[in-house]
Amino acid sequence: MTDYFKADERRMLFRRMEKLTPDMRSASGKVTGHQLMLHFCASLRELLGDVAPRTRGNLLHRTLIKWLVFHVTPWPEREPKGLEKMHEYVGGAQAGSFEEDHASFVELLKRFDDAVRNDTLAPHPVFGPLSRDEWGQYMFLHFDYHLTSFDIHGDFRDRWKPEATDVRT
Repeated sequence: MTDYFKADERRMLFRRMEKLTPDMRSASGKVTGHQLMLHFCASLRELLGDVAPRTRGNLLHRTLIKWLVFHVTPWPEREPKGLEKMHEYVGGAQAGSFEEDHASFVELLKRFDDAVRNDTLAPHPVFGPLSRDEWGQYMFLHFDYHLTSFDIHGDFRDRWKPEATDVRT
């Protein structure tokens, strides 16, 4: 299982994120690298409680689908839904410069790490409350999903090592 909190996998994710540029386009050409950065920031703000969460799941998502996603089926590798859905999710957030938005992203990630450590995250908008292991898996796969759509690939599927250092402690 992939895990955002495992040091090797986290470093690989951050190396991949550094390849993202503001004008880079997703495979469909509908989403820019800057829009993706805004999406990452918006989702972290929602999880941290900075903005009101937009609950998008139901009982089925919080039970059966959650179990399937985190314990049975592989995470999908596909293109995000496009600029309209990305803009709707970001909520029309006013973009700063890419560098400012990237700096905000880094700060939000630090706050996310603290919130996981302190067990103060809001429930996931689709899956509801998640365990620490599920948060680690979700964060890694969420970032991987979008970076892959920008043709920024990782080698985590072949390199996962259970003995990798865990940064949660």
